Amino acid sequence: MRSDGASILAAARDLEGEIARTLSALIRIRTPSCGEGEGIAYVEARMREIGFDEVRLDAMGNLVGRIGAGPVSIAYDAHIDAVDVTDGPLWAHPPYAGVIEGGWVHGRGACDQKGAIAGLLAAARIMRDRGAAEGCAVYVVISVQEEECEGLCWRHLIEEEGLRPDAVVLTEPSELKVARGQKGKVQMVVETRGVSSHGSAPGLGVNAVYAMAPIVSAIERLHASLRPSPPLGAGSVAVSRIESDAPSLCSVPDGCRIYLDRRLTRGETPESALDEVRGIAAPHGGRVSVQRYEKPGWRGLVRGMDLVYPSWLTPRDSPLVAAGLAAYRDLFDRKGETVVWDFSTNGTATAGIHAIPTIGIGPGDPRGAHLRDERVSLRQCVEAAALYAAIPARFVRGEGR
Repeated sequence: MRSDGASILAAARDLEGEIARTLSALIRIRTPSCGEGEGIAYVEARMREIGFDEVRLDAMGNLVGRIGAGPVSIAYDAHIDAVDVTDGPLWAHPPYAGVIEGGWVHGRGACDQKGAIAGLLAAARIMRDRGAAEGCAVYVVISVQEEECEGLCWRHLIEEEGLRPDAVVLTEPSELKVARGQKGKVQMVVETRGVSSHGSAPGLGVNAVYAMAPIVSAIERLHASLRPSPPLGAGSVAVSRIESDAPSLCSVPDGCRIYLDRRLTRGETPESALDEVRGIAAPHGGRVSVQRYEKPGWRGLVRGMDLVYPSWLTPRDSPLVAAGLAAYRDLFDRKGETVVWDFSTNGTATAGIHAIPTIGIGPGDPRGAHLRDERVSLRQCVEAAALYAAIPARFVRGEGR
């Protein structure tokens, strides 16, 4: 039977304790990129206990569970990898303890984005028990390697595994607002070469760092010149790392590299961004290239890609956006909000490359991701579970269009 918003919300609230325990357990399992295996095994066991109709691992290590077999397909994506902790003694709670206190669950990955995984598992239980996804095949994808290479997991799922749903709901933190797009990104390397000499005779060499200095200054000016394009805002560029090569600390460096994080708004492309930087670097002998990602995942598969991520924007009047807003209204008896994300997500593959309608809804404040004392509101995790359970039927019925 189909369930109305009030009954779905009540069912989610009944599962609050289960959601809290699941999230706490997930936080206690460290899941760095390319080391997610133990966390995947935990979620796989939970999927089987809940009674998913299908549970499988792909070659890359993504976990795919399915509820229902209707003609319309919708996929929820939650990455299980979390960034590392380098300042653990400074945390108010141990970062891998999964402390539940005062309505919050504390620890690394709580906000980004294990709270969403706990909510998705509860939503799957509701959909299974109450028939809330009638007419739909709902896929729950617990994806890997997102923190190091956004979209790689979904490129593999679509291009190699043949999973191409009618719609995708990302579960990155959005404070339960409907996110409908993000800026793109291209990660570049600029290299200058020089000639080494003894540090006591720098005039005999050519200092590669000095050659890089005017390029760095020009990059700073480029950032200030970038103009906004609503609704994504202005693009940006930042020098994120600088390295040099020299035979010793008493030698003139003969090599220097800077790494650039270039965010792309509407109207900007990876090609246009690369051309901008090439125009800056070339007069100083600088060479520009795109960074490439190639690392074995937790199952050993190496799938590489250039670090180029298109922007994407789902129209405000999209049926998927309408379904998300209708679910929010029905559950909470108030109007939902739409936003765009400042950061990059797996939507760069689902929407940006493969043009699958995509939105995002997740518990947690996006500004809390990757920070010390990361935490997520348990109430928002519960409400996210209700939203995830309510969206598929509304998408199938076209409510709110």
